[in-house]
Amino acid sequence: MNLLNSENKGTLIVGGLFMGVIFLISFIRNMETRRLRRRLGEGNILLSGFNVHYYGVESEPKIPMNSMGALGLSSEGLYYRARVLKRELFIEGKQLTSITVTDDFKGRNMYGNVVVMNFINNKGQKDRAAFRIPYPEKWSEAINKLFLS
Repeated sequence: MNLLNSENKGTLIVGGLFMGVIFLISFIRNMETRRLRRRLGEGNILLSGFNVHYYGVESEPKIPMNSMGALGLSSEGLYYRARVLKRELFIEGKQLTSITVTDDFKGRNMYGNVVVMNFINNKGQKDRAAFRIPYPEKWSEAINKLFLS
């Protein structure tokens, strides 16, 4: 029985492409996990999220950007690292003032709910950062329990 006959070629190509996509997703997830562990410490990550959309901080004068990456929560704070660009944000836990859910950011409609972290920035001013996070209730509960209670 020949596996590469004309009847099986299409199935093998589709199967190979599918496996390639699975390996690519696995590689990206592994890379993002290593970045989070390097920044927050090996055993310090309490919660992590992948495929997180980051829309920037309000103190940046531009319109909301859309960057995708990984978000990690530790006892020290919240850390975001973009997947492709070297964009990152670290908010110390003691700087967080509240967490809200809204559908607008920087005066723009976000076409869905985003989680907004209210915090005091390094200049001592109130600032906000917006994220679209999978399972926002879990994040809100964890952040409230760790830093805002």
